[in-house]
Amino acid sequence: MEDVDVKRFAEVMKQIHEHEAKNTSKNFQLKKDQLNDLTKTVTQLEEHHKKATDKVAKEKADVDKLKEPSTRDFFKDQKSFDDKMSVEMEEYLEAVSEQEIAKKQLDGVTQQKKQLEQEVAQVGQQMEVLMKLYEEQDSILDKIFNGEYGSDLENKLEAECDNLLEKKERIAVAKYKWTNARILLDHAVKQLGMACQKWMSLKEIPTTNCQGKYTVATESRNNIIAAAQNITSAQRYLNNIKFPYCEQAEIATLNRACQNLYIDMQTNERHQHAYQCFNTTYRRAAALMQWFDSVINNTITKDLEKSKKELKPTEKALRAERLRLIKEKLGSEADGLTLQESDFNDDEMEPELMAVAEPDKTEGTGNNLGVDDMAPRQPTPMPLNQLAPPPSQDQLFGNIEQLKQQHEKEMAEFEKAQETNKARMEQGLQEKLAARRNRRARVTPETEN
Repeated sequence: MEDVDVKRFAEVMKQIHEHEAKNTSKNFQLKKDQLNDLTKTVTQLEEHHKKATDKVAKEKADVDKLKEPSTRDFFKDQKSFDDKMSVEMEEYLEAVSEQEIAKKQLDGVTQQKKQLEQEVAQVGQQMEVLMKLYEEQDSILDKIFNGEYGSDLENKLEAECDNLLEKKERIAVAKYKWTNARILLDHAVKQLGMACQKWMSLKEIPTTNCQGKYTVATESRNNIIAAAQNITSAQRYLNNIKFPYCEQAEIATLNRACQNLYIDMQTNERHQHAYQCFNTTYRRAAALMQWFDSVINNTITKDLEKSKKELKPTEKALRAERLRLIKEKLGSEADGLTLQESDFNDDEMEPELMAVAEPDKTEGTGNNLGVDDMAPRQPTPMPLNQLAPPPSQDQLFGNIEQLKQQHEKEMAEFEKAQETNKARMEQGLQEKLAARRNRRARVTPETEN
């Protein structure tokens, strides 16, 4: 038998456990998928921004043409000309606002893409380390047991660990995604609240202070744009979940209202109508965050704790069986091999902060305009019995029941083979051993984006 560094084997097991506790493989695949989505979104937003820029050029040309003396001669009086100019200027202002919104959306997603590219590179390095650890562990086990499993029990426990680990990782990734999406949503709710407060404060600014009104209106608009970006990013982060509040159609309506903001500020009726739109989205965003909290606290967190409790004793049993087998096989050579269960405690994976869209700052706001900059009042929480129902288990975690059924089928075949034909069982162990090698390649850094 080749020399085996049993102390190194214990260290490898510990390092593998640390990576699995942090869901390195699932996290890597998750970030790669998100990067693919963001890359497509950037391309779409670039096209949208170009169209918006072309529209501004067209509307500006219409206004300039109307100002030409030869064009003015077509109007019978000044009022007819002023009415036409008013329409053209409204269309031009709407186009400019649409272009600015498109630019902010593009900049926000581009920032997220840049951050995510860095995260993919970092987690990719961790994934390479994990793959090497898997290979090293398998190599040591091959040396000890001559390319076979140490026992039927080791085979069975490893299969059970694979199944339970897959389940735990799926739920942990769901918590990671929902927690990050909630960070985005929390910012959106605060931004919408500030937008509503700024918008209503326009009434406090004298009509003679035109610059002051435009400044505060711009702050309101910037907060709305940032909020819409953050809600859209949260939806993109959970693209398989249908939001019960603030769906894409609602955010599209909010963005359209933003394009007319400078026009809506001119009259009380339009000002109030715009406020109703902004405030409705604010209240629904707050309800959406309340729904998030309910799903995270009452479903995902509880299921994650349950899955950890199911996995822990099986992992412990597998480690104990391997330790027993190694000591039995190597005798005195394994005297230095010890495992401290305290080294295998799960570390809760801390969610990474997403790139959050923040509103641009504008000059001139503050007490000199008579505007209240205190934090806006939060909407009244919805009664829990009126909240939308949570997503299904399949929507949250994928088809975990299928995993369970597949595992039960494998265990049934395992028991049947064990009872009926020992030779056939030996063949099955070899197949399982090969499957172990394939399992290690669940996700590799070389996978194409």
